[in-house]
Amino acid sequence: MITFSGYLLLIFVISAIGGMFPLIRGWSKNNIRLIVSFGVGVLFGSCFFYMLPEITEPLGSSVGIPILIGFFVIYILEKFVMVHSCEEDVCDVHTIGLSAFLGISFHSLIEGMSMGAGFLVKDIGIIIFLAIVVHKFPSALSLTGILMHSGYKKAKIIKLVLIFSLTTPIGAFISFFIFKSLHESVLAWAIGISSGTFLYIASSDLLPFVHQHHPRKFYNLYSLALGVSLMWIGKYFL
Repeated sequence: MITFSGYLLLIFVISAIGGMFPLIRGWSKNNIRLIVSFGVGVLFGSCFFYMLPEITEPLGSSVGIPILIGFFVIYILEKFVMVHSCEEDVCDVHTIGLSAFLGISFHSLIEGMSMGAGFLVKDIGIIIFLAIVVHKFPSALSLTGILMHSGYKKAKIIKLVLIFSLTTPIGAFISFFIFKSLHESVLAWAIGISSGTFLYIASSDLLPFVHQHHPRKFYNLYSLALGVSLMWIGKYFL
């Protein structure tokens, strides 16, 4: 019988493996494009198959508010806060990596809080655990691909991947051992804000990269479709 801590350890290991996988060997720019495109699919799939259906009922007609907040929070951070005194194209790429890390990690933290609350209150923690595991590996894989595309050094990527891998266990411990109960509407707002950050990162920062003029751009589109498909399969068949 796996303990609650054992489930969290498995999530950490799966996330770390997914994040380290692209670093094992050298990757060409074409392969990095494919990974980033796959990551776009994962982000869209996470939003539309997992997050938005989860918050529609508890938030009702207010469902769009936290999504809009999350969307513009990342927009403001990118365009007005995370500004560097360097050439514009370099900075834009760098902030894409940072905003993607923040958005994906925040979502991962909320996932952990959902899992902790599920084990504590609804007794559906194992189901939530399986849902998290299904897309944790591709999420970590896509995060590393985005960071590689953004020009981060290998050592920096490893640190960020390890931090990302810890966010779900930290979120689970917060809700399971500290809050003891997490109000449904509060959790729904947090998920909505997180989904807004995903939508901005995927549509504004990364999607143009998928379809920019390039001889292999249709392969990028296929990779994006694969990411979406895997998220859909995880939602309805696992």
